[in-house]
Amino acid sequence: AAMGIVDKKLFLSFMPTAGKLIDSYTNQGLANIAWAYAVADVDAPTLFNDVFINKCVEKKDGFAIEALRQLRQWHLWQT
Repeated sequence: AAMGIVDKKLFLSFMPTAGKLIDSYTNQGLANIAWAYAVADVDAPTLFNDVFINKCVEKKDGFAIEALRQLRQWHLWQT
């Protein structure tokens, strides 16, 4: 993505496994995956669903400011 080249199929192939691992992600892990998909401009509604949102809300008090910034970028991309 840094060079403007994104393999969207690769990102899409990660979705099923990434979705299954949501419960095991750290706060930074949740922010990183959201930010990566936003930067790559890959729509992933089956990954960023109610389970993802609820996990972020559940962990809301543990996010570092950098992670909150990443989630904000993801949110802006979603809207």
